[in-house]
Amino acid sequence: MITAHKYLNLDYSVINISALIIEKLQKEGLLQYDELNQFVNNELGEKALGLVLYALDFLFLLNKIVYLPELDAFKLHETK
Repeated sequence: MITAHKYLNLDYSVINISALIIEKLQKEGLLQYDELNQFVNNELGEKALGLVLYALDFLFLLNKIVYLPELDAFKLHETK
């Protein structure tokens, strides 16, 4: 999914969805999982909803986001 092929719509790539999530988290600071799904649905449509988890995994592996289980929310990882 990360590598492109000629049939891949780049709007529905993991990297594009990850970029949307980062932009939204920079503006909002903290987003609950349901709000995040609703945001991606509004921006790209229902077809992208299946890729949200992959994008969140990608961002978590890159140490860009932090999950807050008590709030079921995400925020950007603070770098020192």
